[in-house]
Amino acid sequence: MSTGYGTCYRLDALELAADHVRNARHWTYKAVEHFRSVLANPEFPCLFGRKAVNGATCHILFARAGQLADDIAMGLADYVRTVTPIPPKQRIGSPLVVFLETAADYTLAEQQALAWKVLRGVHARDPHPWPQGIPTDPDDNAWSFCFAGMPLFINMNFPGHQQMKSRNLGPHITFVINPRANFDEVANVNTESGHRIRERIRERVHHYNDGVMPDTLGFFGDADNYEWKQYQLQEAGSLNPSRCPFHAHAVQPATPDILIET
Repeated sequence: MSTGYGTCYRLDALELAADHVRNARHWTYKAVEHFRSVLANPEFPCLFGRKAVNGATCHILFARAGQLADDIAMGLADYVRTVTPIPPKQRIGSPLVVFLETAADYTLAEQQALAWKVLRGVHARDPHPWPQGIPTDPDDNAWSFCFAGMPLFINMNFPGHQQMKSRNLGPHITFVINPRANFDEVANVNTESGHRIRERIRERVHHYNDGVMPDTLGFFGDADNYEWKQYQLQEAGSLNPSRCPFHAHAVQPATPDILIET
C-alpha cells in the first residue's frame, strides 16, 4: 500500500487514496471504518473527537505487527513536525489516531502491558532530549509523555475493555494522541469554561459507560492528579501497576514486539 506503515495521513487524504479504497479487506481499512462507526454514535463522550472524525481532520497512523515502536516513532515525528507551527486553538481538531496491528484475543492486562512496552520503545527511538521544565518522573503531577520535544497526552484504547466502553475503539489497540497544550486551550483548569467543558465530557463518559466512571480522571497539575493513570484506565481484569510502567530514557532492545498477530 502507498498508504503504508509509519506514515502520518490526514483522514480526508487517506480516504481519497486509491490503495486504501481498493483494500477494503485489509485490516487498516477495517480499523478506520470501525473507528468511524464508533465515533458516529452521538452519545460518544468526546465531542472534540467526534468533530475531528466528522470533519476528517484527524491524522491517521498505522503500525505493523513486529515493528510497532518503529512505525509509531516515525509517524509521530511527522505529526509533531506538522502541528508544531499551528497555534493550539487551530489544531484542536487534529489529533493523531494510531492503530496498532495487534490481536484482539489477548486479555485486557496483556493488551495494556504491550501498550506500555510500545510506548517505552517509542521513547527509546526519540532522538530529541526530554524538554526542560517537564519532569521525567511520571509520579510528578506535572509529568507528560514527550516526543520530539513536545509534551503529549496518550489516550490508550483496548479491545478488551468491556466496562470502559469509551476506551474501546475497535479490534486493535488504538492510541489517540494530542499535544498537551490543546487541553489547556479548550479545557483549562483555571477557567470557568474549562471546568464546564470537562464536567460535560465526564457526564457523557458516565452515561456512555452505563454509569461506570473512572476514578483516575483529574485535572492536569492538581496535587492528586497523575497523567499516566489517565492514559490507561482500569476495570476488572486490567493491568493494575502501583507505579507507572513508563520510564524516561529506558533502554529498549531492538527486538520485535510481543503479543502480535503473525
